[in-house]
Amino acid sequence: MPLEVLYLWAVSLLVIIGLVYLWLRVRARRLFGEQDARRTEHDLFARLVMGISGVMKRPFSSTPPLPDTSNNVPVIDWNAPVTTEGLRLSVSIMLVATLALIWMGQTISASVPSDLQRWVWGLMVVGGILFLLSGQVAIRQQVPAWIVVPVRKICAFFDIEAAQLVLLLFAPVFVCVAIMAAGFGAIARHWFISVLAWVVAVGAAIAGSVRWPISQRFKISRTELWFTVALLLVAFFLRGAATQVLPYTFSGDEGSAGLSALDYLNGKANNLFTIGWFSFPSFYFALQSVGIRLMGQTVEALRVPSAAAGALAVVATYWLARSLFDRKTAVLAGLYMMASHYHIHISRIGLNNVWDSLFGAVAILGFWHGWKTGRRIWYVVCGLAIGFGQYFYVSIRVLPLLFLLWAVFAFWQQRDTFRQRLPGMMLAAFIALIVFLPLGIFFWNHPYEFNAPLARVTMMGERLAQEVAHRGQSATSILWEQFKLAVLGFTQIPMRLLYDPGSPLLLTGAATLFLVGIAWGVSHFDLRFLLIFLPLVAAIASNTVSQSPPASQRYILAMPLVAILVGVPLGLLGNWLDKMWTERKFVGMLVTAVLMFGVVYQDVSYYFFEVYDSYILGGINTLIATEVVHYLEEQETVEQDVFFFGFPRMGYNSLSTIPYLVPEKRGRDVIEPLQEPPNWQLNGPTILIFLPERVSELASVRVVYDNGRYREFYTENDLFLFASYEIPDLTAAE
Repeated sequence: MPLEVLYLWAVSLLVIIGLVYLWLRVRARRLFGEQDARRTEHDLFARLVMGISGVMKRPFSSTPPLPDTSNNVPVIDWNAPVTTEGLRLSVSIMLVATLALIWMGQTISASVPSDLQRWVWGLMVVGGILFLLSGQVAIRQQVPAWIVVPVRKICAFFDIEAAQLVLLLFAPVFVCVAIMAAGFGAIARHWFISVLAWVVAVGAAIAGSVRWPISQRFKISRTELWFTVALLLVAFFLRGAATQVLPYTFSGDEGSAGLSALDYLNGKANNLFTIGWFSFPSFYFALQSVGIRLMGQTVEALRVPSAAAGALAVVATYWLARSLFDRKTAVLAGLYMMASHYHIHISRIGLNNVWDSLFGAVAILGFWHGWKTGRRIWYVVCGLAIGFGQYFYVSIRVLPLLFLLWAVFAFWQQRDTFRQRLPGMMLAAFIALIVFLPLGIFFWNHPYEFNAPLARVTMMGERLAQEVAHRGQSATSILWEQFKLAVLGFTQIPMRLLYDPGSPLLLTGAATLFLVGIAWGVSHFDLRFLLIFLPLVAAIASNTVSQSPPASQRYILAMPLVAILVGVPLGLLGNWLDKMWTERKFVGMLVTAVLMFGVVYQDVSYYFFEVYDSYILGGINTLIATEVVHYLEEQETVEQDVFFFGFPRMGYNSLSTIPYLVPEKRGRDVIEPLQEPPNWQLNGPTILIFLPERVSELASVRVVYDNGRYREFYTENDLFLFASYEIPDLTAAE
């Protein structure tokens, strides 16, 4: 595990312990006075245990304690007999679940390795015993007395029915079946059972967590509904239109992701709970394979799903701002998220980065709205978003830790509300765990694959020591410079790596509003702004401990919150103008609309009309690979040998751009420079491609094959990219 991850968890644990200990000290002074507080402060472990148990024992109420009215408060009889109606559904679920468990175990028993078969048989035996016990309960119409009280207390704490508790208990059992049926290879041991058991487990976790019946429905006005639809359509148009043109180049990373997705179509892979290219979860590549099946092996097949995810992230940002603030701020935040040059670009490339902005925004929306309203369904949404988000990009992995830190602060600020919401937060964590567990077990058994995305870019450990030796600076000063670059990447320093347009995350108009929003949030700090600031802090921290800050992909999780902070000042401005111009409400709306239009126009025009004047996705080699693809696609002969003279700069397969888009061509790298005429055995028409630095070797080729056609390819700025030499079919000529 990378050293910075250990640091992060250690510091977080110390912060939590420190906050709890500080609360205990304050509470001790209030309850026992200064002298008793000093006497008891040394017994930290006992104080922690007593404090936590005291919190759990307090009544869940958001109001101060009322006078003793025990005569009017109904007393729960935990030992009351179980009614037939309360027993019916629970026993029915157990009977069906145990039969399903036995059937699944029987189905996969021959597919799992011998060392796992005892576990499969163990689950089947447990399922059989529970089936027989459930049958006895159904016959006798009564439950053993020893189980009634704990079940009722657990159900009372989580505000669920006994049948729901049964579902929650069976969820991890079916996840275990899914894990054993999937295995750790590219091909699942039993694909159907692995997916079915996982779906059943997730469904059981959801059904066991919500409050039934769901009486309160999501209310939305017709105007807001139409605005949401319009926002979605415009956002998708900006992201999904002409994806084969902008970006013009098709990067090697996209090609590699596409080749991993093709494995799910050609039978080389079907396991959803393992990894694919670059140690990223395979679920994403399976999703991309659907696009390839629908649109063919094209650029659009990989980029359109990203565009759809980006458009949905815009809508999620709108509703997150709607829950955090008001409709006006939500409209402004949604419009900026829609127009952000950064988010448009990340949504127009066929990689998994943009999905974190979608799942992150939905998870934060569910978490906050669940806290705000107390409705259980929103915690379910939060848990699902966190769980499914783990199957895409890696920046969302920090979100559970951010929620934990927020919860500690919320407990400090609003203790009664925290106790009321604690069951919902626990169920959200349980759902996220159930969704993630099959992939989590894979990572548990392959920790290097879990750490690989971090290990590739970390600045800590050996790399930091090398930088210290190279720069002659201390580690602290180097990390401080990294920190400053990460902070300034929002508004000042141009981003790098995945998106390097020569500008920061925010252009001048949006950057101005963002800074004002930060200032307003700091001066009016509350739980809302804490939830907004934490992902920003996480983006800064990840850039600080990574190479080449400010790396553009590290900001993707924070982008919805950045958009909200851009919208906050304009929303406040509109409200203040409305108060001053009470008789002319249009003044505030007009000023706000004009300013927002300026910000939106600046970002949209910058991306579509300025960025690609100097920016090339993937760099010059990717441009060469893309032009080679266009050239090869023009050839009349579909299956053809291609000799590539590119080493050491690049090879035919070093960028997956060419293998993905023209798979029918047979590429062969000519690694060593030709010192004499070649003696190749050519099969049909053959193409030779030379990078500029190796064109001189064409003379040796012409000694043997002198009847070819020579062509050169340039950019619009007359930059020489490559040359080709087309040798006709010599066997046909004979």
